[in-house]
Amino acid sequence: MSPGLPDLFGQPLKADPAIALQPLQLALPFKTGPLHRIQFVIEFVGQRTVLAGNASQLLAPDWYEALGKPNLLAMRPADLQWQPLTPATDGSYDSLAMTWDLLGRNGNISTPTAKHLLELAEVFAPYIQRRAMAMPVPKDVDATVKNLKEAKSLLDIGFELSVMSSTASFAERDLWIECSKLGLTFSPTGSFDWTLPGHPYPLFSVTPIGQTDAFSLGNVQRNLTHVGITIGFSVPLNAAPTQAIEACFYVAERIAQDLGGLILDDSNRQLTESIKNELRENLKEGLSLFSRAGMITGSAETIGLFR
Repeated sequence: MSPGLPDLFGQPLKADPAIALQPLQLALPFKTGPLHRIQFVIEFVGQRTVLAGNASQLLAPDWYEALGKPNLLAMRPADLQWQPLTPATDGSYDSLAMTWDLLGRNGNISTPTAKHLLELAEVFAPYIQRRAMAMPVPKDVDATVKNLKEAKSLLDIGFELSVMSSTASFAERDLWIECSKLGLTFSPTGSFDWTLPGHPYPLFSVTPIGQTDAFSLGNVQRNLTHVGITIGFSVPLNAAPTQAIEACFYVAERIAQDLGGLILDDSNRQLTESIKNELRENLKEGLSLFSRAGMITGSAETIGLFR
């Protein structure tokens, strides 16, 4: 604990075993390597191993820039997972691939662009005694991008509760203490999170409602208060949404009980057992959409699409 925090809060900030959420033990739906559902992938295929020194030429400015700065991946004979291609010239690779996000931040891949990238790869392939293979094939890229955009719009689902103070406001100091007791972790962005070790996104986050949407020690020092808090998560980015929704209910009810508050859903309805069941069913229906789309929430592919 940082110096001065006990004086600021009057007690240590730590989880209370009697009420804290228990850590989840999950096999994470995460992988390295090409993400074929959301990326245009060109793999250099063939029987011969690729000398590392030859493969590293893809990192040379003339090739790297001409190829639109792709993500370059390789696997050595002893590797179990894909690794980023490095400038190392020792040894050889069994597998070598280039990837581009189909829905890129600087624009989407199109059929003409994919065709051009494959043509460039076919120029490079003989140099490493392999051939270039694209997935999807360039002629299918425009349709794939269209389908991805539709899926992204359909699957952009969130869950949120609010706890409004029944005495006008919550003191931020009290919220820090309560969230810490519940086993939540303070994040660099100013939220209290229930985290899953090894996963880049929290299972849910608690943030304030009022003058600011982020907690901070400065707020505590200024005795800032908030009319309420939000508790929620993005379904696509969540590795365990069914566990997360139950934890959200629990944390909301605990904060409402301990600090005095009213729990509302995202339609401003007071939370009841009936509404909780309705929200569970809504989440179940949302997850079925992911299943039908062949996507897993919290996976590398889904995060790549929604981040």
